[in-house]
Amino acid sequence: MACTETTRQGMAHITQRKLKAGGSLLISYQFKEGETLFTDSMEIANRIIPHDSVQVVYAAGNPSKSHLILP
Repeated sequence: MACTETTRQGMAHITQRKLKAGGSLLISYQFKEGETLFTDSMEIANRIIPHDSVQVVYAAGNPSKSHLILP
């Protein structure tokens, strides 16, 4: 997904991986926009994510609305 006028793309660092009771994986991550550090999480089907740095897409006007682009 490329950047648009309403979205931006950057790099996020995975800070925690947690296997939930139903078998899904909760990923906590953080990324910086300007001088502000944003923290969020995303629940996905359990799978291997080989790196701690992954791409993140976020709303240009509201970086707290974000999601990861996973390999």
